[in-house]
Amino acid sequence: METTKTIDIRKVRTRHSIIEAFMKLLQQKRFEAIKVSDITNEAMINRATFYYYFADKYELFEIVTRENLLKNIRSELAENKNFCENTLKNLFLSLTQFHKELSDMCTKSYEDLASGTEAILREEVEQVLLQALKSRYSSKSEIEIRSSATALSWMLYGAAYEWKSNSQLDAEVFFQQMMVSIEKIINE
Repeated sequence: METTKTIDIRKVRTRHSIIEAFMKLLQQKRFEAIKVSDITNEAMINRATFYYYFADKYELFEIVTRENLLKNIRSELAENKNFCENTLKNLFLSLTQFHKELSDMCTKSYEDLASGTEAILREEVEQVLLQALKSRYSSKSEIEIRSSATALSWMLYGAAYEWKSNSQLDAEVFFQQMMVSIEKIINE
């Protein structure tokens, strides 16, 4: 029985070592320039070991994104079960934090990686919104709720990306101005 624990610990350490090596390389090189051999050299493992854990560097990146970089978004989702404007604001702030962390961590390949994380982020945000909308609007149809969650997730992701790319404003101020603008447009 103890051998199983030792094997599991080794697997966890090896996987962690691969992820750490990849994250370190992302700070030094563009994503496209990173080869599996770079990752294996940095992690001090052989290629077969890498492929035991990950199909390729793209799967590794997706897993790193889902596991490490989405912590804020997931915790936000856990805290906000009921839908309100504050839910949108907190999700937006989580997305801006994600973009800031990604930009800080991957200075050489932020643009490429940001577009690569789009689908992952939108799916996560959409699932959170879907749960919150279902609990608040239980009388609405599944299609209405899903459509709303999809539209809102696109809006939040796009706004967070726009904030990171072009805004000098604080994220919270940016969100408030955006909501005021949307209200004006809808009410005119």
